[in-house]
Amino acid sequence: MNFTFNEFSQFINKTTSITNRKVKSVFNKQNVNYSKKIDGTLITETDLYVEHFIRQQIENCFPKHSYVGEEFPDIKKPSPYCWVIDPIDGTFNFANQVPFFGTLVGLMKDNLPIYGSLSLPMVDDALLIGEDKQTFLNGRSIRSTKFKNWSNSLILTTDYRRLEKTKYISSWNILLDKGATCRTWGDCYGYYLLCIGIADVMVDIDMKSHDIVPLIPILKGAGIELIELSRNDNLISVIAFKSEITEEIKKLFR
Repeated sequence: MNFTFNEFSQFINKTTSITNRKVKSVFNKQNVNYSKKIDGTLITETDLYVEHFIRQQIENCFPKHSYVGEEFPDIKKPSPYCWVIDPIDGTFNFANQVPFFGTLVGLMKDNLPIYGSLSLPMVDDALLIGEDKQTFLNGRSIRSTKFKNWSNSLILTTDYRRLEKTKYISSWNILLDKGATCRTWGDCYGYYLLCIGIADVMVDIDMKSHDIVPLIPILKGAGIELIELSRNDNLISVIAFKSEITEEIKKLFR
């Protein structure tokens, strides 16, 4: 039996309403304890709590489904469905009292992303839930605004240092020369700005699967185009943008 988008949405609404309360309570204390993982990225007890809770809810509600996440070992089962969890995308922001972070949860079927969610507890409790043809912001259907012109455009990246070490930095600079404004409002918050029409382009370099897989159905449902930049088509590096500039972006970044 197929797992429906409505079932996914109901599960996400219920689950993130609980995890958001935990995240807010910790963030509002203004003293988030963190440590560094082997790869140098930060981790907090809240990361562990949120992922553990979501895994527990998946196990309770959909015991036949697989699930993978950032902080714990993968749980693989003989099912076409696999959940992908990033408990706090933007842990650096969370740990340093910057409100631009969120919880990502996606669902794959036969290794293809079909549904995704992005919860931003410190940004008006914004909750994006999407599939390829539709995306909802707090229950309201949305589409990104149309591209106007480069002089009024906003392009984003999560980590400029990563970008400047790649061959794509020249393409980025060409966009800037067209008059675009650039900011590093990255991680999931950058994709949120893209979906609601504030940003026009988002470039992300050297990601992990849980950073992007839950976002793919949301982006597509909001009318955003996505190009894989890495050679192995493994979604490590991508560029997302408004559809009106597709040909221009392809020429620059291919």
